[in-house]
Amino acid sequence: MSTEADSIFVEKENCWRVSRADRFGWLVDADAYFSALRDSLGKAKREILIVGWDIDSRTELIRDPDHPDYPSPLAATLEALVDDKPELRVYVLSWDFSVIYVLERELLPARSFGWQKSDRLHFELDGNHPAGASQHQKIVVIDGVLAYCGGIDLTKARWDTRQHAADDRRREDPDGCSYRPFHDVQAIVSGEPAADLRELLSARWKNATGASLPDLDPARDSEALWPEAVTVHGKNVDTAIARTWVQPDTGRDICEVRQLYLDTIATAKRYIYIENQYFTSPEIVDALAARLQDDDAPEIAIVMPGETSGWLEQATMDVLRNQAFDQLKQADRHGKLRILSPVLDELGDSSINVHAKIMVVDGRIARIGSANLSQRSMGLDTECDIAVADEGSAGLLAADLLAEHMGADAGEVAECLSREGLLAALERFNGGSRRLEALQTQTDELEQAVLRPMAQIADLEKPLLRSGENADNRAAESTETTMHTPASGWIFAGLVAAILGLWIYLGVQAGDEFEPGALLRRLRGAAAHPLGPWLAVPAFVAGSLVVMPVTAMIALCGLLFEPWVAVLTATTGVLASTAVNHWIGARFGSTMSARIPGGVTRRINRIAAASDMWSLAALRLIPIAPFTVVNLVAGASGVRLRDFLAGSVVGMGPGIVLICLSVDRARAALSGEPVFDPWIIVAIAAAGVALILLRAWRNKSQDSGN
Repeated sequence: MSTEADSIFVEKENCWRVSRADRFGWLVDADAYFSALRDSLGKAKREILIVGWDIDSRTELIRDPDHPDYPSPLAATLEALVDDKPELRVYVLSWDFSVIYVLERELLPARSFGWQKSDRLHFELDGNHPAGASQHQKIVVIDGVLAYCGGIDLTKARWDTRQHAADDRRREDPDGCSYRPFHDVQAIVSGEPAADLRELLSARWKNATGASLPDLDPARDSEALWPEAVTVHGKNVDTAIARTWVQPDTGRDICEVRQLYLDTIATAKRYIYIENQYFTSPEIVDALAARLQDDDAPEIAIVMPGETSGWLEQATMDVLRNQAFDQLKQADRHGKLRILSPVLDELGDSSINVHAKIMVVDGRIARIGSANLSQRSMGLDTECDIAVADEGSAGLLAADLLAEHMGADAGEVAECLSREGLLAALERFNGGSRRLEALQTQTDELEQAVLRPMAQIADLEKPLLRSGENADNRAAESTETTMHTPASGWIFAGLVAAILGLWIYLGVQAGDEFEPGALLRRLRGAAAHPLGPWLAVPAFVAGSLVVMPVTAMIALCGLLFEPWVAVLTATTGVLASTAVNHWIGARFGSTMSARIPGGVTRRINRIAAASDMWSLAALRLIPIAPFTVVNLVAGASGVRLRDFLAGSVVGMGPGIVLICLSVDRARAALSGEPVFDPWIIVAIAAAGVALILLRAWRNKSQDSGN
């Protein structure tokens, strides 16, 4: 390894593996990435591994009708490759996403891929992580020797060219809906780092499914897989892989992403160039603020989207971002800070959505990955970044990105950046119709007071549930993600089908087009019948009997009913389900216990042993097992129903309010209604504060041995 790599990358401290890449490069924006990936997929001989935060079977990899591989929708392309190559196997692992994303994602993705009966095509959903976390890595490994890693998921609303043209009709999702310009970066490596990433994905696959991937023999020359159109920016480059992975099989939290950020920021001498979607991590903010106050402070440029994607992010992540920027501005003693957003005059009021997660330090260290500069990415979500120590390629990455944003020549920008510095390059090349403008941020005291508690909930740094400390915990965590009856999936599918059927019927009656806003208005009109809430309560009970996720049922109330009616209906439904499940557990306790893992039963019994309201409230705060299972075990354990109901109200009440009212505001935005309602926002904030206080109380109780 080079001296630079030896001094920066330290295995088991700020990175997982340090190795040397035969080749290293990057792809800016998804047009380049999807095309390169299609090329590499076509050259695969033995294995394709794909993991993502979201993976859509319909994602079109090639948007040019004249391209020889057009069309290339993801799932169909992989199927065709397997049909043509008898030795090729494909493994796709996508996050088993939270219900909050249900309106944004491909419905029933496992069914869409349709690979259940294939022995060489495998699709799985991965929800095996602590409560509140997500699987956020975006990695593809081919034949164990070529890998892509970065911020781009193989899903909708990602594709764009580097021109970000306003009238590009190819920038549409599979449903034909256009979206605003999208900017992101993906790294490509070959050789040892790709083999390391193959090992990482193998661990992810086993963690999610319990099955190991087949061994892969040493591969042939990786150069044969390298896409023809992709520039090799570095050869024999020292490379490190940094992860965030909370409590995997090793039983410890892996926070290499955070430590590598802190270590590289501390070493900066000339400049730090950052592109990121979010900027909310207090530790990263403190580290940058400390450097800005140094006498030899480096120049710092941070490029972010002018506005985040939706009202919820604007009410949460933007609030925390603005506070962070205020801190940096106050620390900027020497005027070396620039906070910027890309602007293109032809886009008018629309802005470019910066989704990249990159950092370049002094033109000698570069990192590309999935990790946002948020608390979630530092200590909760599963992340993976690739960093290189190479003066040749690192400086070129910063110049390449700056040139795109400013409409300049990358070579000229690279020369200026090397000789005169980051701020000089911004001064010389910026200011045209394509430019980087100062990002205007303003911290409103009322906004901070009302919205900041909700923002803290959205940007958790630690899991809602700590697990993996012993065998019982691991069994409970596994049960939490796998104890679902087949009926629950069919019930959920039936519910969706019923809603769609009602939508079509009402649309035919009204003679309207079937658009989302109209759907919501019609469904809410039907739910406004006086019997609507009363029918929802038995629906809760029926859903609980087939182990449907209670959060999904609560969210559906928030979608169908007026805000406070939704809260009361969901609360009543939860209590009714609790009572029925509790009675079943008490009546058929011996039969139930035989079907529930002993580790889960012991943990629930241990917490519920006190049978007081507060202990039972703590039980509701810890998702040891699905809602129904907790109810059944509590009944079988002899917990008094009255105390259990009271504990359920205390433990679940703030969450019910938060889910119902947040979903209602999302519904209002989708329907074109005013989103800001002071009473609802205050209630959301109050519920968020209540959850924080309850969580702090629960942690304190556990620490004191109560």
